[in-house]
Amino acid sequence: MRLHPRSGLFLPIAMLATTANAAPPEGGVESEQLWDSEAELGISTASGNSETSTYTGSVSGDRESEKTKLHLQADGRYSKEQGNPTTQRLHGLSQFDYKFRPEIYTFGLLDALHDRFGGYELQLIESLGVGRMFFVDRDDLDWQADIGPALRQQWLVDETYENSFNVRARTLVKWEFAENSTLQEQFTWTQSVKDEDEYLFSSETGVSFRINSNLAFKTSVLVQHDSQPPEGTERTDVFTTTSLLYSF
Repeated sequence: MRLHPRSGLFLPIAMLATTANAAPPEGGVESEQLWDSEAELGISTASGNSETSTYTGSVSGDRESEKTKLHLQADGRYSKEQGNPTTQRLHGLSQFDYKFRPEIYTFGLLDALHDRFGGYELQLIESLGVGRMFFVDRDDLDWQADIGPALRQQWLVDETYENSFNVRARTLVKWEFAENSTLQEQFTWTQSVKDEDEYLFSSETGVSFRINSNLAFKTSVLVQHDSQPPEGTERTDVFTTTSLLYSF
C-alpha cells in the first residue's frame, strides 16, 4: 500500500496527541511529570481598506532522561486576504538524542513540511549525526550545535518529485537574560552535496516574557530561504508572529 506523501507530516502530531491523552494513574496518585510541553496560539486581523487575517498555532513536547531526550513539535500557519488564502503551512518535527556524555550526543531527526503557496506538497528531511552541548553547568544559558548527513525528498504541487543528499547543521541558543524573560535563536543550514548552489537555511529568533507559571507572551521572527525554490515562488519568506504561550 502506498501512503499519500503528506502522511509523513502527521507523525509528530499523532505522537503528541497520544502522549497528551495518556490515562491518569490509578488511585488518583499524582505521578512524576514525564513531558515538558508548550502550546502556542496567535491571531492577527485587519479590516477597513483591506481584509486580512492570520492564524498561527504550535504544540511541542520534550521527554528527557539521564541519557536520552525526545523532542516532538507540530506547528501551522494560515493566512487569507480579501477572502483568498495566501499562506497554508503545516510543519512537524521529531528528534531523538542519546547522550554519551553530558555534553556529547548523537541524534536522529525527521522534519516534514507542507507549504502549498511555497510550492511543496511535502518536503521530508531525515538526518543522523552528532552534537555538542555548551554551558552545561549554567541554569540561565543553553547552547547546542549538531551536524550530520541528511536525505531530502520533495513532492511539489506540480506533481513532480525531487530528492538529494545533503549535510545539515543546526545551532540552538536559549538565554534567560532577565527574570521571566527568555531569548531563543535557532539557525539551520541544509546544504546539497552535489550542487553547492542548492541549499536551505532558516533562522528563528523569539523573545518570551512570562506572565505567570503557565502563561507567557511571545514574539518571534522566522526567516526561511530556499536557494532554488519551485517555479513561481520567492526564495525568501519572512514570518512575524505574536502569540500567547501556555506551558503544561
